[in-house]
This record gives sequence, structure tokens and C-alpha cells, in this order.
Amino acid sequence: MNRLVFLMYHALYGSEGERVGIDPADRPYAISVDTFQCHLEWLAQAGIRIVDPRALLDPPPGGGVVLTFDDGHVSNWEHAYPCLRQRGLTAAFFVTRDFIDGRPGFCRWPQLREMAENGMLIGSHGCSHGFFDDMDERQAQLELRASRDAIEQHVGQRVEQMSFPGGRYRSSQIEQGLAMGYRFFHTSRIGAVSLTDLHVGATIPRIPIRARTTLAQFGAFARARPLMLWRTQAASACKGAARRALGNRFYLSLYEKRAG
Repeated sequence: MNRLVFLMYHALYGSEGERVGIDPADRPYAISVDTFQCHLEWLAQAGIRIVDPRALLDPPPGGGVVLTFDDGHVSNWEHAYPCLRQRGLTAAFFVTRDFIDGRPGFCRWPQLREMAENGMLIGSHGCSHGFFDDMDERQAQLELRASRDAIEQHVGQRVEQMSFPGGRYRSSQIEQGLAMGYRFFHTSRIGAVSLTDLHVGATIPRIPIRARTTLAQFGAFARARPLMLWRTQAASACKGAARRALGNRFYLSLYEKRAG
């Protein structure tokens, strides 16, 4: 497999109490610690390499998977980070600036610094978790710069990667990000990446791991099985069409009501 599959996680939980403590709108993307460990074990047994997200310009031959986490939920530090460190693995954690030290249930800056000092990549997920395709040029520029500056100040790690909240952005915002020193932009587009397509300015597709994702589906995603990717792309395209028709805010409100 000469491709990289970028898997997108969010919160983890170690008990039912922790699961219920996750905001209802976020629970569809939350998985148990046991499930996450099962994923890591499955990849090891399948011989699929977990690639360091800091090595995207020089990925190892043969490809593999890259683990990413969005938002900055405290379970990333409490659960995901120890699981990874125990196995000598790394992942990318894209954090929302305003959530850090500012929202219950999310990481604090010292926790993120510890993760960075032990090999984890800490990247930007914007400041407010607002959708970039709803922002004008000035708003987008502010979110890109302020989130980068906060992470670099508190974590002590240069920020060169970001993921767009909801995977939503405009092409002009890639140019804005490049001018500020960002090199890779993670999206929610479904797919796998050829190693030859990894370059500065690349917009990277990712595959979301949800609460309902079975181990068989996970395995098909990790191996970039064409049929599974096609089915997931088709479902994502239907959701995208509904979102464009309804608008981001109305679509999100319907999603949150359904999740709750």
C-alpha cells in the first residue's frame, strides 16, 4: 500500500460515566478506550505502520495510517496519549484554542505541552470552532494566526498543520494559511493519499471514526478498500448536499437536535 490513510478521532471514554459526560453532539464520534486499543492492536497484527504525522514530507515507503484527533477533549491526554506512548506511537492532535483552559472537559495547556514534549504533534483547529467557509477573509486570517500563536506560545512547538472544523473551508484560506507558515491542511473529505501527493499546501482527506464504526469497517478503512471508501464518500456527498442546501448553521442545529 503506497498510500496513507488519515484516521480522524475525537473523544475517548473509559466508563459509561465518562461517555455521558461528553456533550451529546460529540457522542456520535466518541469511542471507548477499549475500542481504541483494539484498533491499535489490529493495526499491529495486520502489519500496517502507524506513521509519524511530523514526517509527511518524507513518508516511509509502503504507506500506512496516520492517527489524528480533533477538538482537544481532555480524554486525548487522559486516554489516547498514554495508549500511544506505551506503544511508542505518535499522533496529531488538532486543538481549538478557545476550548483549551476555557471549556469544561477539554485539555489544559500544560497537558498539551507534555504531549508535545513526548513526540505528539499539536496542530490548529481554529480558535472558535467556527466553520471557515462561513468566514470572511479577515475572520479566517484572525483564526489562523491567533490559534497558531497561542499553540506556539503555550506548547513550544512550531505549528505547521491544521484541520478545518467540520472539514469546511475555501481555497483562498489555503493561501492565507501558507503565508502564515502552515504546510498541511486536514479536511473531512473521504479518501486515501498517494505518497506522491504529499506536498506543502496539500489538503488531506481523512476518514472519521465514529461510535458505530465496526472493527470490520475500521479494517477496510485502514486498508483503503475501494468499495468501503466509495460507500463512505457517497454518504458524505449526500450530507454535503444537504448542508449546502440548508446552510451550515441550520444543518448543525438539526444535527445537534438529532444527536441529543
